[in-house]
Amino acid sequence: MPSPAMDLPSEIWMMILERLPPSFFQQDIRRLALCKRWYSLAFPTFYPRIEFTPRVLSRLVHRKSASLDKSRAQLRKSLRRVNIVLEGLGPPAGPLVSGGGGGGGGDPKLACFNTHSNLARFCLMLLEFRELKAVRFAARWQNRDWRADPLQVGYLCTRNLEPYISLLTNVTELDLDLCGTDVSDEIGTGEHFCEHLRGLLSRLTTLRLRMRSICHYALWPLEGRPVTLGELTLSLYLGNVSDHNPKLNSSKSCPASHAWEWESPMDQMRARMRALVKDMAEPRRAEMVHLAPSGEVHVWDASTGVCVRDESEKPRQFSNCIDSQRGSCFSPNADDWEWDDMVGIGGIFTSYNPGDAGEVDANDGGTD
Repeated sequence: MPSPAMDLPSEIWMMILERLPPSFFQQDIRRLALCKRWYSLAFPTFYPRIEFTPRVLSRLVHRKSASLDKSRAQLRKSLRRVNIVLEGLGPPAGPLVSGGGGGGGGDPKLACFNTHSNLARFCLMLLEFRELKAVRFAARWQNRDWRADPLQVGYLCTRNLEPYISLLTNVTELDLDLCGTDVSDEIGTGEHFCEHLRGLLSRLTTLRLRMRSICHYALWPLEGRPVTLGELTLSLYLGNVSDHNPKLNSSKSCPASHAWEWESPMDQMRARMRALVKDMAEPRRAEMVHLAPSGEVHVWDASTGVCVRDESEKPRQFSNCIDSQRGSCFSPNADDWEWDDMVGIGGIFTSYNPGDAGEVDANDGGTD
């Protein structure tokens, strides 16, 4: 039988806990069982943020046990950040929140989890977490080596996240790291995920976006609603997807129904961010992370217009890349973007004249 823990003041216990990395307890939760006092101090200290995979979600919403009930009670008091890993699951067979089939994206280890139903129940559970302020959805690809172009079939369509985002009304920070998703299912349906992002500008204080497809429509606030967003990070750099084609390492513009070619959204996103930052709340911080023609990862500040290198990322080298000859990250006429032109987004064409943003125009035309 182990010796009882020393009866030390809480301040001393906290000093001991601060010397231990979070992974010490996260790797094996039984290490919290040294004593009740240790448990009550260590749990909220080392579990302010947790990563939930489909397997963990299934256990949390379905299994009934005294230990799980106790863990859930502790989490309600301590959890401030949640990282939900979706692992690139395919779309459900039935209605989202009502519990349609989940699908495992071809992975037999995940096929048994009705992830969409579990995720809906979990988001409802998160409403009870009083300290929860930040949620991150991470949709990854299961294999880093798969060919990114053409898009891999069966990955989570971004439209399927909309109900869960709408449920989390108590969250003020949202991180949508959806570079493992596929938007091809949206084309021709009249649905456009960027439409669902517009309402977040008047609900959140911090928003981070990293999506394989995005357009400036995501950064237009809803009419008549003030912008509460104070910090915006838009990452058009997706990471090391391809060592040969730099385009595959970056986001592309949301395609029109007839336009399957890759098109960079950098110029239109820069123009829209410069306009949005003027309406943002303090501290009015808006940044765009992108892959420069030189192969370096740059961060552009919408408030100052300054573009600096991200020293934490190693420069990339691409052979036979024509764009590498350009000296600037943006096109020469990037500042002349006209919002009243007809711009194709997600299979529909929208006119952005003042006062009628969002109206569908019958003309089937667009800008190059």
